[in-house]
Amino acid sequence: MIANSSPPIRFEVKDVEVGEGAGKRRFVVVRNPEQAKRDETLRTRLLERLEEEIEHVNRSKKGHSKAVCALKSHRSLGRYVRELKSGKLVIDRAKVKAEAKLDGKYLISTTDLTLSAEDVALGYKQLLEVERAFRTMKSTL
Repeated sequence: MIANSSPPIRFEVKDVEVGEGAGKRRFVVVRNPEQAKRDETLRTRLLERLEEEIEHVNRSKKGHSKAVCALKSHRSLGRYVRELKSGKLVIDRAKVKAEAKLDGKYLISTTDLTLSAEDVALGYKQLLEVERAFRTMKSTL
C-alpha cells in the first residue's frame, strides 16, 4: 500500500453560472492561499530586480537604447514597465496592484453541471499533476 505523503490541497471555490438554456456556461473560480503566497513572493523578487534594472537604464543618458527596448519587451519584467514622456522608465504600480488581486486565483470553465465545484477544482488539479509527471517522464525518455 502506498501512502500519500502530500498534504491535503486547501483551496476556496466559488461556482458561477452565466447564461441560460443551451448557451449556459459554468465557471468555477478557485483561490489557493498557498499559491497566493508564492505568487506574491515571486512578484516581490521580480520587482526588486526590476528596480535595479530601471535604475541602471535610467542612469545611462543615451536616450532610447536597446536596453530600454529589451526591458520593455522582457517576458516577465516588461509587463510592469512604463515609459514616461521624458523617456524615463518607472514601475507601473497600477499593474502591480491589479495583478496582486489575482494572486492564487484561476478560472475553470466546464459544461458539466453534475459535478460539485470542489470536484471540478480537484479534477483540474489532478490533471495538472498528471501532465507534469508525463512531461518529466517524456524528457527522461
